[in-house]
Amino acid sequence: MGNTFLKMEEEFLWRILEKEQMPIVVWTLDGKVVWFNRYTQEVIDLKIAEQKDRIDVSLIIPQNLVNLIIEHLDDSEDKDFYYKCESQMVLKDGRITYLMWHNHIICDDEGNKYIVSTGVDITDLKNIEKRLEKADKELLAVNEKLMAKQAELFAINEKLLAQEEELKELKRGEERYKLTVEGASDGLWDWNLVTDTAYVSEKWKDIFDSESEVINNYYEKWLKAIHPRDIKKVINSLRNHLEKKTPFYLCEFRIKTKNGKYKWILSRGKALWDEEGKAIRMAGSHTDITLKKEMESKLEYMALYDSLTGLPNRNVFMERLKVAMMDAKRCSKKLAVFFVDLDNFKNINDSFGHLLGDKLLKKIAKRLIMGVRHTDIVSRIGGDEFAILMPDINNLDDTVIVASRILELLNQPIKISNHELYVTVSIGIAIYPDHGKNERELLKNADIAMYKAKRKGKNNFQYFDIVMKSEVDLVNLIKSDLRMALEKEQFFLYYQPLVDVRTGKVTSMEALVRWQHPKKGLLSPNHFIPIAEETRQIIPLGEWVLRKACMQMKEWLNMGYSGLSIAVNISVHQLEQLNFANNVLAILKEVELDPQYLELELTETVLVREMEIAAKNLYKLKEAGVKIIVDDFGAGNSSLRYLQEYMVDGLKIDRSFVNEITKDVNKAIIDAAVLLAHRMKLSVAAEGVETREQLDYLIRCGCDKVQGYYFSKPLPPDEATQIAQKVYQDFIPQVKKGGARQIS
Repeated sequence: MGNTFLKMEEEFLWRILEKEQMPIVVWTLDGKVVWFNRYTQEVIDLKIAEQKDRIDVSLIIPQNLVNLIIEHLDDSEDKDFYYKCESQMVLKDGRITYLMWHNHIICDDEGNKYIVSTGVDITDLKNIEKRLEKADKELLAVNEKLMAKQAELFAINEKLLAQEEELKELKRGEERYKLTVEGASDGLWDWNLVTDTAYVSEKWKDIFDSESEVINNYYEKWLKAIHPRDIKKVINSLRNHLEKKTPFYLCEFRIKTKNGKYKWILSRGKALWDEEGKAIRMAGSHTDITLKKEMESKLEYMALYDSLTGLPNRNVFMERLKVAMMDAKRCSKKLAVFFVDLDNFKNINDSFGHLLGDKLLKKIAKRLIMGVRHTDIVSRIGGDEFAILMPDINNLDDTVIVASRILELLNQPIKISNHELYVTVSIGIAIYPDHGKNERELLKNADIAMYKAKRKGKNNFQYFDIVMKSEVDLVNLIKSDLRMALEKEQFFLYYQPLVDVRTGKVTSMEALVRWQHPKKGLLSPNHFIPIAEETRQIIPLGEWVLRKACMQMKEWLNMGYSGLSIAVNISVHQLEQLNFANNVLAILKEVELDPQYLELELTETVLVREMEIAAKNLYKLKEAGVKIIVDDFGAGNSSLRYLQEYMVDGLKIDRSFVNEITKDVNKAIIDAAVLLAHRMKLSVAAEGVETREQLDYLIRCGCDKVQGYYFSKPLPPDEATQIAQKVYQDFIPQVKKGGARQIS
C-alpha cells in the first residue's frame, strides 16, 4: 500500500510539473538533459528522439549561461544557494522571449548532482525596459531641441525681438515642438518655475483633473497628487537637481489620478538656469511603470514568502534571526528558536491526498501564529517543518509558555472537508547564545532537539543539549565514512551458533557484520545498520556479507563439517531489487555452495509489505533450495497470512520475549508461537538465551533451536570454527528424560 501511495504522490507531482506554464529543465553537470516538462517541448523545437538520447542543455539554455550556472553552483557548499541569470529564447513559432532562469543544484541518494533550471518569462519586463530606453532617447532628443530653441528665444528676447522672420521661425519651431509632444508615448511637461505654470500633454491632464493643457499653481497641485509617503523623496530629488547636485531630475513615485487610484510613474526632467544661476524653467516626462512595479512586487513576494501559508520563507527567517542575534548580543539578551515538525504528516498525505495535506498545513500555520507572542516570527522552512523566532526572552519560562500553548492548540481537532484530524507536533528549542553563536548553528541545534522530542514519544518539546550534538556528530560521521568503508575493507564478520535442543549440536551459524571504524573503533550493527538502511548503502553491504558468509560456509564444508548451514540477515532494500534472487544464486554458483546450506533471515516488517518484487524473489530462492526464516517473530506487525504466502521454513522468536520469560504473558506468547510453528510444520528457534532458566523453559515448551550468550557470543571465523561441531551435553539429559513437550 505504501508503494501505491508513493506512486500516486510521484504521479501527482509530475502532473503539476508537466502542466506548469514555464520551462523546467533538469540536467547534469556535463550538460546533458535528463528531464524537461511538456511546456519546454511545446515551445522549443525538440524531438522525442532527442529527449531519449539525453539532449544537450545548450539547445535550451545558451552555452555561455550553462557555463556560468555550473561555475556558480558546482562548488557551492550551501544547499540553499541558487543562481539567477537571463537569456533570450527563440520559440518554435519564431517568437523571441526573454527568460529569468532560477537555478539550484540537488543531489540524489548516491551523491549525483543535478541542476534544476526554471525559466520565468520576463518578456514584458524587457519590453517595458526597451520602451523606457526608447522614451529616454526621445526625451533627450526633445529636450535638446527644446534647449536649443529656448536659447534662440532668449537671444531673440535679448535683441528685443529684432526681426519678424526670426519670430516666424520661432512660431514654426513651437508648432514642431507641439507635434512632438502630442506624438510622444509618455506624458510630457514643461514647467515655468518663475510663474509656476506648466504645460502638460494630453495623456497626463487627467492627473490634475483639468480640461486645460496649462496648469496654474503647478507645484502645489503636483505635490497634492503625489502619494504622501513619496512626497519627501520627490522634493529631495527635485531640490538636488535644481541646486545642480545631479545632472538630471529622476524619481519613481506614486501619483493619484482623478479616479482616485494611484499609479507608479518614472519622472525625468532637466532644468534651465539664468545667468545668475537661478532655475527658471524645467521640462521632462512621466512614464507609467505601474505594471513593472506590480511584477517586481510579485516576484519579491514569491522570493520572500511561502506561497501556501503566506509565512516568511527560510531565507527571510534566517536573515531576521541574524539581525535578532546581533541585537541580543548588543543588549546582552537571550532569544529562542523553535524547530516545529508535524508528527506522522506523511501518513495524512498518503491517506487523504496532498490537497487536504496542503489545507492542513495552512491551518497549522494559523494555529502557530495564535500560539506565539505578537513579537515572535513564525516561518515555514520545509514541507511540514516550521521555525519560530522568539526575540528578547527573560528566561526559559517564556519558551515553556509558548511551547505549551502551541501543543495545546494543536491537540485540538482540525476539521477539513468533512474530516476531523488530530495532529501533534514535536518541538526542539535552542537558546542564544547558550546553544549556538550563529544563525545556522542555532537552527541546526533546534532541529537536533526536535528529533529528541520525536524519540521521547512525539507531541512534546525538548531543549538542545551537548549530548544530542555528540549523537548527531556520530551519525554524520558514520554517514560520511560508510560509503568508503567497504572499499577500505573495514567490515568483517562474526558468527554466532544456533543449537538443536534435541541433539545439542550446532546446526547453523548466523553471520553478523562488524565495522572496525578508524576513529571510533569496533562498531556493532546497531550503530551503522539503520544508517545504511536510510542511505541504501545496505544494498552493497548486504551483498558483501552474503558473499563472505557463503565463502566461510564453503570453507567449513571443505574442512569436513557436516549438518551445518549459514544464516544471513536480509534487508528490505535488498529484497526490493529486481535482480536480488539472481544475485544470490550467482554468488552461490561463484562460491560453489549448494543452496540448501543457505538460510536467509527476514524480519516481519519486511514480509508484511507484500511487495510483488519481494514475493517473486523469495519464490525463486525457495524453489532453488534456499531456506527462508522469519526473524524477530512477534516484535513487528505480525501477520499469519504471510507465513503461508511466502512459504517460509521457520521462525525465530524475538529476544524481547526470552529476556523476560518469567512473565506469564511472555510464556504464553512463546507457547503460542511454538504451537503455531509446529502446526504449520515450521521449525522454531529462540534468540537471546542467556540463562539456564530461559533454556529450561524453551526446552519444555518444545522450541527446536536456541541461540544466545548462554552457548556462545558472536565469534570471529577461527574461533567459530572450533565450535562448529561442538555438542552441548549439559542439557541433553532433560530432553532424553521427556522434558521437552512434543507439539504436533
